[in-house]
Amino acid sequence: MASTENTAPKLSEDNPIKVLFDMASYWATIWGFIALCLWLEHQVLKRLDIESGGLQVAILLVSTPAIFLATVTCIQKTPKARLILERARYVVVLVVAALLGAYLHARHDSDSYESHLRDGAMLACAKIAACKESATQYANTR
Repeated sequence: MASTENTAPKLSEDNPIKVLFDMASYWATIWGFIALCLWLEHQVLKRLDIESGGLQVAILLVSTPAIFLATVTCIQKTPKARLILERARYVVVLVVAALLGAYLHARHDSDSYESHLRDGAMLACAKIAACKESATQYANTR
């Protein structure tokens, strides 16, 4: 069975892309876990009807680091938990990439040159009967 004692990325590796990916995936996992803790704690505080903003911030500032440190300690003591974390960080990278792609897609400016060209081509094609018919046939065959 493979040893899971050393799961941290080795900075002395020859492949800088792998080192960069390892460091990015670890940091994304850490910050993703912190964000998940904050969100869950906020939901609990809302259900407990603690509406005071200052009180919520104080509770979150104390409880989030405590939960994070307790979880890290548990993960360090349990080899199976470290193995699960090692595999989960790839999922975290995929989620971060999907969220970044969704954000960039939502923020895409439709005033770009390519967008204007596409709109102009669609308007021109709509006015030319043969072009419209060809585009309709092409779309129906796909």
